[in-house]
Amino acid sequence: MTDELEDQLIAKTEELEVEHKPAEAVETATELARLDPKDAIVWFIKGKAHYVAGEFEESLSCLARAAEIEKERPEIWHMMGYSLISLQRYEEAKDALQYACDRGESNVEARTVLSFVQFMLGKNKEGTANFKLAVDQNPVIAWELANHFYEKFLSKSDAITPTTKSIVERTIETLKLLKVQNAPIS
Repeated sequence: MTDELEDQLIAKTEELEVEHKPAEAVETATELARLDPKDAIVWFIKGKAHYVAGEFEESLSCLARAAEIEKERPEIWHMMGYSLISLQRYEEAKDALQYACDRGESNVEARTVLSFVQFMLGKNKEGTANFKLAVDQNPVIAWELANHFYEKFLSKSDAITPTTKSIVERTIETLKLLKVQNAPIS
């Protein structure tokens, strides 16, 4: 396949995801994978399309294939972490996100999500340490993700202890008070 055609299909898949057309995105990504099955990025794009479509097992399968081809790419493991979280496989998600953090120099998003997975697993000390690293890198992104992750996962989980929920709530409230480049986090 030509690089130009591959780039066009990747762009089309991503555009369809943004337009909230997950079935069409999966279809386009499937065509991409059929045309270039030996490219890790192709499988990453297909895995991401399945994730957006809510097809988490399929997403994980594609991302595992991408990792077989090119293990060192942090974005593959980062996305794999999201798929594993959606499948409630938190210990595996923690490992995937840790791997992404170990290979991505300043992956604030992966580090923030890793911290919340650690909180969900009752590993409050590790979660707090990773969250502090994420905040030090970019407090705005860390806060936005923390707020989203808390609302979507932690606040609704009966498996999370009240102590852990309290730690996370205090951390999020503290971040609201921070100012980034003279602008408050809203």
